[in-house]
Amino acid sequence: MSRENVDNRFEQPSGGSTDNKLVLGGSVETATGANLKTKLVAVPIGDVSSAGSVFVAPGVAGTIVNFSNVIDAAITAADAGLTLEIGGVAVTGADITITQSGSAAGDVDQAVPSALNVITASEAIEIVKDGLSTTASNGVVTLEILPS
Repeated sequence: MSRENVDNRFEQPSGGSTDNKLVLGGSVETATGANLKTKLVAVPIGDVSSAGSVFVAPGVAGTIVNFSNVIDAAITAADAGLTLEIGGVAVTGADITITQSGSAAGDVDQAVPSALNVITASEAIEIVKDGLSTTASNGVVTLEILPS
């Protein structure tokens, strides 16, 4: 009797060793298309209403495929902006605007970098805060990196 794997599932043989390795090349995705090989790097950036930069060395070479931020309080007076730079060069498409109108704790904003977004394992990524808003609100940036 043939046992076809019609559901494309990997199963550990019964009674066998539990240390079998599974090596997959190419992309590995969930049923919804999320890439399982991406690395997430979370970076607390302090007050988004204060101008300045925060640097992070992600320790992985690859392509930044998503850039998001969450705030812990509403901001006022003006929108706040966040951008990314690698080696002093702006990452194309990595511009987040935190809209002050209707802002609240837990608001998430994101951008999808489209060019100049490739890093080496030893490069620093700079997160630039424009500081145009008022009212202190701490942010946490998450960078999604597809390893090369």
